Amino acid sequence: MADDRNRRTGSFAPLGSPSGGQVSRDRRMSVAVPFRYRYQSFIDFVETQSINVSRSGMFIASNEPLPAGSVVEFEFALADGYPLLKGRAEVVRVSAHPPGMGLRFQQLDEQSRKLIERIAEVNSQEGKKPTVSLDFTEAQVAPSGQGQMGRSASGSSLGVEFLGRDLRIDISPSTAPFFVNNPLLNIRLGGFVVPGPEDVPLGTQFNLTILDLRRATVFEGKGKVVAKHEHRLGIRLLDVPKETLARLQAEVSRASAGNK
Repeated sequence: MADDRNRRTGSFAPLGSPSGGQVSRDRRMSVAVPFRYRYQSFIDFVETQSINVSRSGMFIASNEPLPAGSVVEFEFALADGYPLLKGRAEVVRVSAHPPGMGLRFQQLDEQSRKLIERIAEVNSQEGKKPTVSLDFTEAQVAPSGQGQMGRSASGSSLGVEFLGRDLRIDISPSTAPFFVNNPLLNIRLGGFVVPGPEDVPLGTQFNLTILDLRRATVFEGKGKVVAKHEHRLGIRLLDVPKETLARLQAEVSRASAGNK
């Protein structure tokens, strides 16, 4: 898949920087496919790849993209090995024009998360927009080997169950991204974004039950729909004690670690 030639595809970054950056990929298909990107300087990285990075994912130009559902472990670093971005992601979108694949972040270290946040802020301030949408919060989350999550007619998906105005969520490696991927509605801020029914108006309140990895109840109370987009509902917890919110954050972190 990796192409070591220096090239550009539309407005997207070359797979190797003009000043000698190199890209390599181990072709052994194991649990996760490793990708390594090298840049001669931080400026090379910013000028070529930063437009392809968002808070929820990134676009990688390639003539041989991996199929949706594949998991990759990526590393962007300088030529001397100094790390810029490092983490784990899932292929959630394959593009033909320009050729490449969209990755939704699953795991990021703290340094990478801070850099991505800064890149997103600068891109927003400067009005930079990629050719391919990098909002991967809409992508379905796929458990390993199962492809994309199924959705029932009621709007339920694996680990998320809607029954009328009752909503149950099982925290797991598959559902953990619902609690962390959205920068405005995440568990640190007392909210999350999940696949849901289409006919739910804003302001709707659900009787919400959230279970931990051991299927013990972590939260039982009310959740209010504060945002909608296509098949996604943004829900904010109501009257959640700080201790409960801290436990939820800890459980989600443990479940996220299961993606490694």
